[in-house]
Amino acid sequence: MNSKTKIYLSFVYILFFLVLIITGYNYISNFYLINIVFLFFTVLLVNNFSMFFNSMTEITTSMNLPVLLTCFWILNPFWVGVVATLGSIEFKNQKLGFVWYKFLFNRSSIFLASVSGALIFNLTRPVLDGGSFPILSALFASIVYFLVNNLLVYIVVNLADNDVNQMSLLSYFRELSKNLITSYFLGLVLLASYMYFSKVLFVLVIILLFIIKDFFYSRLQQMNSYTQIIESFLKVIDSKDHYTEGHCERVANYTYHLCNEMNLSRAKSEKIISIAKIHDIGKIYVDDDILRSSDRLSEREYQEIKRHTEYGYQLLKDIDLINDELEIIRYHHERWDGRGYPKGLKGEKIPVGARILTACDSLDVMITGRTYKPPMTKEEIIEEFKKCAGGQFDPEIAEKMIKLIRDGYFDDKFKSEEKIRELELSLEY
Repeated sequence: MNSKTKIYLSFVYILFFLVLIITGYNYISNFYLINIVFLFFTVLLVNNFSMFFNSMTEITTSMNLPVLLTCFWILNPFWVGVVATLGSIEFKNQKLGFVWYKFLFNRSSIFLASVSGALIFNLTRPVLDGGSFPILSALFASIVYFLVNNLLVYIVVNLADNDVNQMSLLSYFRELSKNLITSYFLGLVLLASYMYFSKVLFVLVIILLFIIKDFFYSRLQQMNSYTQIIESFLKVIDSKDHYTEGHCERVANYTYHLCNEMNLSRAKSEKIISIAKIHDIGKIYVDDDILRSSDRLSEREYQEIKRHTEYGYQLLKDIDLINDELEIIRYHHERWDGRGYPKGLKGEKIPVGARILTACDSLDVMITGRTYKPPMTKEEIIEEFKKCAGGQFDPEIAEKMIKLIRDGYFDDKFKSEEKIRELELSLEY
């Protein structure tokens, strides 16, 4: 620990004890034991038993602030600080080892933040809310609690590690502000249940919130698992076919822009983009000599390459997380005019995701070229999409792709005319 950190921690400890003494002197005798005990155990339980509701995800979310809004209304600032400071001790983390100065800093920061929030709540409530439900005073109290607590933590982290990127910390601070909004509205729900109903409903609402939270985190973990599967398969594809290394990621990037241009729903777009990242996964079953051939493929080799769409579909169909969009992989070489493979589907019988992928896959081939075919210029690619609209490509998708190209979305991918001429000459010789 460096000297600056020691000085800062000492300052926080001193401030904590001063505020503790001052608020204790003014408020310690004003309490209702049943409320203090009830709220203390509520804060303690939501901090230490959240893992019970998140046993599958192993993710916890602090419910301090939502519960503290009720504390602000019931208790005076001193007892709010005591309840928050002692109730927020997380016993499940003690297995990591007890470090006294970290423990004291955490207790100090929570006490100072909760006392500050309670004081603001008491000062603003008569002015902003009067005798009505304390919507505005609770908002200001939440903001003050959030700022004090996170500012104290931000400073100590910044002082403790001189190599920390300050912008990244500030960005993280901004990200945390999203939690403030959620915590504020959850706090209003809890406060209303306590004010207008009973402690029983207050506890039931907390249980319900944790159950809902567990559901959403389970979905989040499922999405993370989905992403990890996609990334793992992407590495397999790139290791198998070095010539087209990066191809799937580029196609996914084009797919992202095309889905946006077509105004598809976010959920639909994300599925198509994810599948685009692994659309050539079936090539892992294709002979390496065929994949790495620098010559035009023979008819036999071409027929083998064509099977990669079916190989990919069969490989992934039993993975529940991704099997609902696998027709995109299976049919991404179908053509609008029905002359594609593997089934010869025509027009709108081809899934829209596969039609999008066909255009994006072809765009990357046009931009990067192949060993036997040089890359095309921007204008040549536009003309190719015009020519193939209604043939290889869905006319609407071809039109959208042309617009994206003209609007400059892929300008950084196009090679210069001079570079293309050099590649053409190298192919001739």
